[in-house]
Amino acid sequence: AKYFFKFATAACGWPIYAAHKGFASVCCNLGCKISRCCQGMDAEQEEHIRYHSCCCRLSLPAFVNYAGIAPEDVILANISTDIDQVVYYVCFDRKTRSVVIAVRGTLSAQDMITDSRQSYTSFPLPPSLQSEECKEGTCGVGFKLVCDRIVEDILNCPRLHRILDSEKDASIVVTGHSLGGAISSLLPFFLLNQPPFQNRKVLAYPMAPPPTVPRAIANIPRVRKMITSFVYQDDVVPRLSVHNLSKLRFQIVHELSRARGRSVRTLMNEGFKEGSDQVDAVESKALIDYDSRNEDPLHIAGTIFHMKTELTAMCGGACVGCYQLCCCPMRGMVAPRGTYRTICYKATSDSFQEVIIAAQMTHEHLPSSYERAFQDLLVEDISSL
Repeated sequence: AKYFFKFATAACGWPIYAAHKGFASVCCNLGCKISRCCQGMDAEQEEHIRYHSCCCRLSLPAFVNYAGIAPEDVILANISTDIDQVVYYVCFDRKTRSVVIAVRGTLSAQDMITDSRQSYTSFPLPPSLQSEECKEGTCGVGFKLVCDRIVEDILNCPRLHRILDSEKDASIVVTGHSLGGAISSLLPFFLLNQPPFQNRKVLAYPMAPPPTVPRAIANIPRVRKMITSFVYQDDVVPRLSVHNLSKLRFQIVHELSRARGRSVRTLMNEGFKEGSDQVDAVESKALIDYDSRNEDPLHIAGTIFHMKTELTAMCGGACVGCYQLCCCPMRGMVAPRGTYRTICYKATSDSFQEVIIAAQMTHEHLPSSYERAFQDLLVEDISSL
């Protein structure tokens, strides 16, 4: 997982390259690599690389450079974003002899709309994962449509099928961060329904995925072997689901309605023309919405590792407003100066069934936060939560 995370980060394209190398290097370095990247591709490759009409074409060389692969190893790429269509790359990794599908996270307004399309829809489970009680799964409609499009593109790529025919033992690895983590949690189910992949080893390493499947599917033993999800500290996205947000809304309205402080009650009553009666009606509606979503909430799929950064040795003094810590984002206004390390704990999907309001909940979602955590990760310290 630590190795394949670089593909998930690389899928962010030139923005992640700029974050590491600086914006000046994007034009100076990536600009001159565009021609070399294109020179390494044949006409068939270029046919299966789809750009947006206003794309600067820097993302493909950024992906190649960051992932550490050769341009000719890119099999398929969609660098055009739209509603229910995400940026993703399919490449062959010679080091692990595997086909890697890397899906980009949310970076555009269209991605945000895809994220928000959370009306439940069903999808068929692969025959190898079906049971008498469970023959289909449930997920957000936006995520399902994205998976359908990726599978369609993959099935219509002759070069990929030639590689799979020549690499009989090649596994399929799917990875992504945030929105990409949601797609990489679901895509294995869609791939295993297709004949070319039914006898292949399919693995997924979602980073910061939101809840995507019901509990009954998330905890199937083979699914737990196939999908390994990673959550960093108080990252808000793995806790974002319609169920969890409905629960948070009910809790907020309920606590405000119970508030005894005059200023809070006045604020609540002034927000509604009809006064306290409408406040009670809003609380009742919030409770009904929460109960309706409580029937079968979605969960994070597979085996879950919760990464936490812990202070192991104090050096004295304090670091104010900087990122001198090797892998830990500054927690609060002042972070202790010392030695930090990241430890993985095995968690259950129930651990992420409530939104946690924390100072760093959005910063800890960034790919750079996960990258720092993986750099300092001590695999030998994995233990039960």
